[in-house]
Amino acid sequence: MLKKIKYTFYIVSFLLFAILITNFYFSDQNIRATNKSRSSYSVKISNDTMNIPLLKNDTSNIIEYRNDIEIYKKKKKKYKFWELIGSK
Repeated sequence: MLKKIKYTFYIVSFLLFAILITNFYFSDQNIRATNKSRSSYSVKISNDTMNIPLLKNDTSNIIEYRNDIEIYKKKKKKYKFWELIGSK
């Protein structure tokens, strides 16, 4: 008997929680607040993008190309696996 009351309480509390959340989510007050927040962020972003300073490009010829791959290939240990299989 106590087990059924406990499960009933859990189900009722979950359903009450779900109903209250959906009522708040779809309420006009929440929709207006969400739209107001989104529009204020849009205005703030557009104002901030207009005030971004442009920097001079000073990155020409900064990459040094090296030939490390050829050095690695020369130092790499050569395995004889395929030679052992093919010698039969």
